Amino acid sequence: MSCARMTRRVAVTMLLGGLSVSAPVAAAETWVLWARPCDLAGQKCTGDWHRRETFDAERWCKAALTTAVNKALTPDARRAALTKGVVLEYRCLLEQR
Repeated sequence: MSCARMTRRVAVTMLLGGLSVSAPVAAAETWVLWARPCDLAGQKCTGDWHRRETFDAERWCKAALTTAVNKALTPDARRAALTKGVVLEYRCLLEQR
């Protein structure tokens, strides 16, 4: 076997080994969707943050955030928010361990 071919095999083996070590670290992250009430009259978000759901990846948390915001923009949800005088603010954060 040539030296170049051997070097390529070693490099590929190291790369694949490195990916297998780093993959579980990324999978161990937990993202949390948080929500808090915002007063429509005062236009301030001063309520306490409440934990909603947890996700294995940031993209799933952001997808849930987008879904929650889209639901809040439906006509029925807008009417309910105006009646209650409250809307929710959302954010995704990496869970602190």
